[in-house]
Amino acid sequence: MRVLFTTWASGAHLVPMVPLARALLEAGHQVRVAVPSECAAAVARTGLVPVQIGALPTAVVRPPDAARRPRGSWPTEWPVRPAALTPEQHSVLRACGDRQVRIAEAMAQGLVAFARCWQPELVVHDAGAYAGTVAAGALGVPAVGQLWGSAAVLRLDRQRLEGPPLPGYARLMRRYGADPAREPDLWLDPCPPSLALPSRARRLPVRFVPHDGTSPDETPSPYEARRAGARPGRQEQSGHSGHSGHPGYPGRHTAASNGRRGSDGGPRRSGPVRVCAAWDDAGGPPDAVRAALWAAEARGVEVVRVGSAAEGRPPAGPLHRVLPGCRALLHQGGGAAMLAAAMAGVPQLVVAPRLEHQLNGARLARAGAGMYLPADALDATRPGARAAGARLALDLFTLLEQPSYAAAAHVLRREALAMPGPDRAVKAVTRLVGPAV
Repeated sequence: MRVLFTTWASGAHLVPMVPLARALLEAGHQVRVAVPSECAAAVARTGLVPVQIGALPTAVVRPPDAARRPRGSWPTEWPVRPAALTPEQHSVLRACGDRQVRIAEAMAQGLVAFARCWQPELVVHDAGAYAGTVAAGALGVPAVGQLWGSAAVLRLDRQRLEGPPLPGYARLMRRYGADPAREPDLWLDPCPPSLALPSRARRLPVRFVPHDGTSPDETPSPYEARRAGARPGRQEQSGHSGHSGHPGYPGRHTAASNGRRGSDGGPRRSGPVRVCAAWDDAGGPPDAVRAALWAAEARGVEVVRVGSAAEGRPPAGPLHRVLPGCRALLHQGGGAAMLAAAMAGVPQLVVAPRLEHQLNGARLARAGAGMYLPADALDATRPGARAAGARLALDLFTLLEQPSYAAAAHVLRREALAMPGPDRAVKAVTRLVGPAV
């Protein structure tokens, strides 16, 4: 069977599809990954075969400002309560959906042209790559949507989330001879059930499989090779964490907590405490988050930084390799980070800038496995950032010290590990094509 994967972005969009693609290859199927040219190198690093379908204009990719920093209070579990949203909130969602339609329009010609040439029997696309459904509809083959860790199956391609297709999307589908009402035949969902919101969509739970962004045959980096020889439960001291050269930072970060507060409000020192800070945005974390990390380090907590939270220093390594041995994760609520921490059984502190991040943070808090606040609640002024950072640091100490958070995180881990793996997904997607496959 020939299976065509497609996404419009690397990173968190590509990574969830890699385990299924590899499982299909191991089962003897042919796989191609159609992506904009700027994503081809990332696909090749996974060991999969990329197909370049043109470049995406920067103006098309940029998210709407209203979605990047949504204002005001959104109703709890709003994706399943669209009637509770205000007209202004629906306009934010409409702007997000229109942006995804523009991305699909930029991809569709190259994607459909390749699909008609290669003739796949199945199309697998990430949840935001609407061009995948267009291509599947144009060829009359099944489509599978790959979710990336969102708490909801968010239908931004629909008017008011549950109505008819957006006008631009309907026009795009008709342009390629596809039915505008066409939807994915199946959604693959790595979100643990206790975090996922209900949906009428047909979903198959599939266990999150961490991925380094490299081919399975690629030689590990010297850092990973050193870590492989380290004792379980220990993180190698390699200069990736701490700020020993920064004014206001202590020279050592080896301290800890026994679960009780010391006289200065931080954890008492009786054993090692290590937390991870991970941030996806290129600009790094907000000033209040930086201030919270500095306050934690000043009280003896070791902070291991991943992504742009490393702030110019070499990152500590792939998040899923760093989390074992950490007692908490501070991040912005992205699906990949949330699932990596869930698999590691690590409590999470989410400072969420965007709507999907806020949704994930709220679901984590509801499950008792973490704490959450919208990034918009942080004071952006310099004095305000210091005060907000102090409050965030207290939240982090609470996460470390109250056993209920660790207990809930371990329950979430057991739930995530119990989900079926990619081999189960292979059987499910091949059944969509038919018994002859």
